[in-house]
Amino acid sequence: MEKTCIKGMNQTELQALCLEAGQTCFRGDQIFEWMYRHGISSFDLMLNVNKSFREHLEEHYILQTLQVEKRMPSKLDNSIKILFKTQDNHFIETVSMVDGDRHTVCISSQVGCALDCSFCATGSLGFKRNLSTGEIVDQLIYIRENIDHPITNVVFMGMGEPFHNYDNVLNAADIFHSPKGFNLGSTRITISTAGILPQIKQFVDEKRRYKLA
Repeated sequence: MEKTCIKGMNQTELQALCLEAGQTCFRGDQIFEWMYRHGISSFDLMLNVNKSFREHLEEHYILQTLQVEKRMPSKLDNSIKILFKTQDNHFIETVSMVDGDRHTVCISSQVGCALDCSFCATGSLGFKRNLSTGEIVDQLIYIRENIDHPITNVVFMGMGEPFHNYDNVLNAADIFHSPKGFNLGSTRITISTAGILPQIKQFVDEKRRYKLA
């Protein structure tokens, strides 16, 4: 039986998943917090969830979406580039940049990119696929758990055009902003676009409060 990736689901989706399994909506809220606030790597670490349901989750769902292939510290400053490998053997990059009290994480939204901007090398790779919400979120979880500086800012400015993966990017931003997730202020989350006009309009119409660059 093929397992479904649970990482990336929002509270409403997790509540529905729990109700379908005979659990309560509150159980979905607990899973949300365990995954995003605590960044657990195993269902067994959900200490306030009963064992039989943890076993059900283990049987039907995948929790981890990425594995670290390489860490590349900069020789010039306090930045570290992380090369991740996805479940289907693609590679993406994430960069942690520490400057005094400010810790900015630059995260990827796609494998490759369909655009060919002159200032960016990613376009030369071509477009492979969009990242799932879980793959976007797991980048930040790894940085939070492995870099000894609290994350202050997140920028969707890694590989890919974020507005070509609008739904997954905004879902991830909502998890970063949620008090039960990463609890980052909306003004500390920036989405950098090359200028995809229909999605810029959608972003404005939805009254999203994240920064746009």
